[in-house]
Amino acid sequence: MRGRIEVSIQVVALIFAGIAPGLAAAQGAPTVSLADQLSAQYTMVKMGADSSGPAVVEPGTILVIQKGGILGVPYGDISIVPTKYQDGKIQSPNNLTMKGIGHAFARFGKQQTTHLFQVGDKVYPSKIEVNQAADKVILGIIACDACNNTNPPTFYKADLIFQFAKGYMATASPPQVMDVIAQVFTIDDSSGGDQQGGGNGPPGNQAQGAQGGPPPNQPPPPPQTIQLGQTTDEVVAVLGQPEKIVNLGAKKIYVYKDLKVTFLKGKVSDVE
Repeated sequence: MRGRIEVSIQVVALIFAGIAPGLAAAQGAPTVSLADQLSAQYTMVKMGADSSGPAVVEPGTILVIQKGGILGVPYGDISIVPTKYQDGKIQSPNNLTMKGIGHAFARFGKQQTTHLFQVGDKVYPSKIEVNQAADKVILGIIACDACNNTNPPTFYKADLIFQFAKGYMATASPPQVMDVIAQVFTIDDSSGGDQQGGGNGPPGNQAQGAQGGPPPNQPPPPPQTIQLGQTTDEVVAVLGQPEKIVNLGAKKIYVYKDLKVTFLKGKVSDVE
């Protein structure tokens, strides 16, 4: 009986020895989130500002709109009224919603300006967010005014919510989600691969391999400019996130590697 127990223990030990390396490898393998995998498919635009207003600092992947009706607002607007894409259809905000927003702006003495993107308009991706719990993906876009020959530039921006069926995102793969996004946005290949994200290969290769200059007919990006009166968001858009933030109430100091930017009530008051 004792001999049988010892043999059984040895067999179990051998089986575990064979399985353990596989388990260790699986546990040690890094996992890449769906959001990261989708973000890798595009190069996001980097915006900044100069004395004339908002400007493109680094152009991103150029996308061509395939379904019209996406509601855009001026780049300087804080809030965006999102458009939804569900079951193959663009669902633009209704008139009642837009009237309510218009009345809200009127209370502050402002007039809300909007723009409906049309089929064929070219835009840059500005962000991509995945909410698996709500089964949706949000893609932010900014108008590529140089591509659309818009002068003076407007830099209208918009958020499009791709709404999926309940539970879909729990098992969806990046290619499946990309196929749905491609129903609304296709990567521009009109330049034969010279534009960022404009090649003829797979979307991921286009975004990751495009590190060249700005697209044809687009002026070179302006130099980084920080000036008095700019907001914290405008400074971060140009310089990125600071290494440190000194919070003194109404006064804040953003500390970067080679300079310090002081804000007073949310506006630039000094740069050292």
